[in-house]
Amino acid sequence: MAELKGGMEMQKEQKKAKPSGFWSALVVAHIQVAPLSQVTSFFHNFSDLFRQAPFSLLFCSFTGLLAGIGLSLMTGMLQLLPGLLILIPPAIAMRGNVYSALVSRLGTSMHLGLFSPTLRKGGVLYQNAYASLSLTLILSVILGALAKIIADAFGITCIPMQGFILISVLGGIISGIILLGIAILVSITGYNRNWDLDNMSSPIITSAGDMVTIPSLYVAAVVLLKLNSLDIAFMGWLSPVTLLSITFLVVAVLCILKGLRTNDAVVRRIFVESIPMLFICAILCTLAGIRMDMALERLIAIPSILILIPPFLGECNALGGILSARLSSMLHIGTVSPKRVPDKLVSANFAVMYILAVFVFAFVGILAFVASSCLGVATPSILKMLAISLIGGILCTTFLNLASYYIAILSFRFGLDPDNDTIPLITSLTDVVGVLCLLFVLSLFL
Repeated sequence: MAELKGGMEMQKEQKKAKPSGFWSALVVAHIQVAPLSQVTSFFHNFSDLFRQAPFSLLFCSFTGLLAGIGLSLMTGMLQLLPGLLILIPPAIAMRGNVYSALVSRLGTSMHLGLFSPTLRKGGVLYQNAYASLSLTLILSVILGALAKIIADAFGITCIPMQGFILISVLGGIISGIILLGIAILVSITGYNRNWDLDNMSSPIITSAGDMVTIPSLYVAAVVLLKLNSLDIAFMGWLSPVTLLSITFLVVAVLCILKGLRTNDAVVRRIFVESIPMLFICAILCTLAGIRMDMALERLIAIPSILILIPPFLGECNALGGILSARLSSMLHIGTVSPKRVPDKLVSANFAVMYILAVFVFAFVGILAFVASSCLGVATPSILKMLAISLIGGILCTTFLNLASYYIAILSFRFGLDPDNDTIPLITSLTDVVGVLCLLFVLSLFL
């Protein structure tokens, strides 16, 4: 009886054990399937971004590479006009600040149903185009003056202030007209084809800005040298360069007064919110230029790094522009709330930025190495170039993720338009942090 009882108890234990084993296997299977379904859902939710952004980011890499090659070929001009390198980072950033903010505002107007693909006076497109061109002239004058003032503060020998202003304004006008045309073309095309401008417009504008800014500054520098060589003086003492610089300054002041007093509420708001922020951005980017100018001899000794800098900073700004534009639109339409800790949707956007960063910065490192090898300039090994670009890019992406979110929610909480504040500030901060990250990683490997 005892053996029978024991056998019956064993059978009961086996029967209990069988369901338990079944449920354990089911739980294991669920654990294995759940992450896969979450990954699939993640890529599905961001399918538009993964489909649209890579093209514009690759475009940014190639145009940035052209800018880098142009910068590496400007070493003679940089030595001929001391301090010119100080102007390059803020000039490039200013184009991105003004025109990335422009397309971000246009993208938000599309989300809100306010956009109209026409340049009629009073329309969204006209208002933004007028404000952007005016801001280009104003900021160009400010950049020229700041470059001289900050260079003197750091004890850096450089050209006179009127030379900085002339180069900055002429380069700004040339590149600004080109970028405005591209911004209008992209926005109208995107509107007609139902694109999400937040996913692609900022990288396109950033890369176009990189591509046209350095040649524009070079042309302006040549004009400065030509004017300095002329033996002409107005009223016996006023040189052509000084006269033009004063003219640009007067026109910039008139543009500020007209923009702040206009009856157009949209234009006035853009001026009121943009000018103070862009002034802060100009100071930050000029500091990045100062840091690069201090390392000029080292950079000239390794021309491949000069080739790497524009596409590297361009990709940093492009990623920051994408995230900032997305956050601005999400705050406007209410899908994201301004919280102290980023929610799941914002964190998912951070993850997307990291995924894109790994691919684009690896590509930029390889691209810079190949271009340097083809041009026959001194370059580190491909593994070192890859490591410099990738590690520096990941460090900068970490910064721009957090900075983009907190700047966007702070501006939103204070009743400001994130489109006017977030992208310009992120672009400028990213330029400074990007230069520091790149030089930091450079010191580790070289």
